[in-house]
Amino acid sequence: MLFDMTIPVSAFQEKQLKVLASIPLQVFIKEADQVIHQFTTEPAQMIYDLADHLLENSVVEVKLIPGSVVEFYPVVNAL
Repeated sequence: MLFDMTIPVSAFQEKQLKVLASIPLQVFIKEADQVIHQFTTEPAQMIYDLADHLLENSVVEVKLIPGSVVEFYPVVNAL
């Protein structure tokens, strides 16, 4: 299953990322095509605060970890 998502900083009102997924996902925050912060989500946690990492022209990329078995399609929202 392919799941790559790119979210522009303008989509974030509360500078939070909401993730509903049964598996960990990789999150990359990029500025000018350079990774400035990255982390791996955990299925038990839904809300991630990005306020300290989002800059004026940032984009957030969310990707499946290669080799992961996906039971249902992840749901990711910018808050």
